Amino acid sequence: MTQEEYKKKLLELQDEFTEKKKEVAKEYAFSNNPHKIGDIITDHSGSKLKIEKIKWSYGYGAPACVYYGIELKKDLTPTKRQQNTSIHQSSIISNE
Repeated sequence: MTQEEYKKKLLELQDEFTEKKKEVAKEYAFSNNPHKIGDIITDHSGSKLKIEKIKWSYGYGAPACVYYGIELKKDLTPTKRQQNTSIHQSSIISNE
């Protein structure tokens, strides 16, 4: 084995490890997800959101879900702008 082959194998192993690490992080985030599409959630700033899409990200510490949807008013109707917004799982204070 040459030094170049050695370096190439190490890079392949590193790439494989990174991909497996992402898979485990995604699995962890979704297994600790208490919400589903269609739920209405409120974050710490008072923003309400009807969940339309759920993704995951590395949060502060452990991986967590990020919820996407249209922002709602207090009476649960869409805001005038109908702006798509996101709420991180760690910011949620209530689920309606």
